[in-house]
Amino acid sequence: MQAFRGLTVAFAFFAGSFALHILGGATDEGWLFAIAVGLIYFAATGFPAIALIVGGLRSGGGRQAQLALGVGTVAGLVFTIGALWATNGRAFAWWEFVLAPALVSGTSAMLLGLYRRGRRRCPRPRAQVRSTLG
Repeated sequence: MQAFRGLTVAFAFFAGSFALHILGGATDEGWLFAIAVGLIYFAATGFPAIALIVGGLRSGGGRQAQLALGVGTVAGLVFTIGALWATNGRAFAWWEFVLAPALVSGTSAMLLGLYRRGRRRCPRPRAQVRSTLG
């Protein structure tokens, strides 16, 4: 269930960014289009990490984490190759297939590293146990 939640939220983030890019292009708002393209690249290249973080999973965890990481990596590669294809004038080139895995692994590793670092600096407060005795 956690993997499904993480993958769903990561996909919703990507789809929302894509819809925003269509809106920016349709209204001829260059600034909105540029922001949306940046969000598309961020969502696509960070897809596996976003799925893990939102799902509340650890990268070295069990089956749920492996599922989120595996499906997220495949989805991230497909979305990143698509974004590179669009950037290259809607034409495939050899470098898109070389660059996509590097971008997905690099961005996801960076996001997971930043997330872990932030959790060490600001750990979640533990729930206080109330005494029922009085």
